[in-house]
Parts: sequence; C-alpha cells; structure tokens
Amino acid sequence: QRLVFVIDTSGSMRKGGRIDAAKRELINAINALPEGVYFNVLVFNVRVASWQPKLLFASAENTEEAATFVQLQGLGPATASFDALEAAMDLDAEAIYFLTAGAPHGGKVDQTFEIVEILTRLNHTRRVTINSIGIGVGPEGNEFDVFLKTLAEKNFGDYRRVDE
Repeated sequence: QRLVFVIDTSGSMRKGGRIDAAKRELINAINALPEGVYFNVLVFNVRVASWQPKLLFASAENTEEAATFVQLQGLGPATASFDALEAAMDLDAEAIYFLTAGAPHGGKVDQTFEIVEILTRLNHTRRVTINSIGIGVGPEGNEFDVFLKTLAEKNFGDYRRVDE
C-alpha cells in the first residue's frame, strides 16, 4: 500500500537504450497502481531527486504527474545507490523497487557489502521490502550481481536480472 520506485539515471543507463526501456516499464507500473496505494519516485545519479517530498495517493492526476517526472529525467554522472536507498527508506514505505544498471559509485558509501550491511541494520525493525532489479549486470556471481541479490534477500525482497 506504500511504495517507492527508485530508478538509476546515471550514464550506465545509456547503453543500449536502457534508460528508455526502464522509463517505459516504470511509467507502466505507475499507471497500473490501484486505488488505495501511496507512492513516490526517486531518481539518482550523482544526486538523488524526489518527485514529491512524501508518498502521495495514486490518483489519475498524481500518476500522470509522476509519469511526466520520469519521462523528463536526463542522465548524469555517478551511481549514488546508497544515497538513493537511504532517501527511499526515509519515506515510510512498505516496499522499495530499486532499478539500476550500474555498480555503486559516487555516493556516501560505495562498497557494496557496506551498503547491504548498513541498510539491513537500518531495516531490522522497519522491515521494508527492498526489491532489486538489475539491468545488464553481467555474469552471474560477479560483485554487482551478488550485491543486488544480497540486498534483496537480506531485506525481505526479490531480485530480478534483466539481461541484455
């Protein structure tokens, strides 16, 4: 009933039209939100930007505005994954959908194992579900793949690979 979409808008999303596909799928998900759901959208690269300062009701007007916000996003440098996930945790959501194509780089915390450890500790009493979606993460078992899988597993979520 309370969810946050977090989408990577770093340069890694440029390859092969990843950003266009991610925007299209995110907009479809936003448009499919049922009544009674509260949501927000965060985008991140070197900085984190929020569509709204808090979760809003999924009305026709709000979903249209959120879709426009997503569509207007450009790409920037770095992949501040920790910063984006930390901001999402502050929104009092029940579930986070974290979509990225690049390993963490340029945030307050860049080490993947540290990000998982800190977020899991913060989430111990909150029990927010963190679902991770990795686009073009490379071979199974590499550091980026393990990061996204572990992040989801330790935070009550699912991990989905979108291979190219």
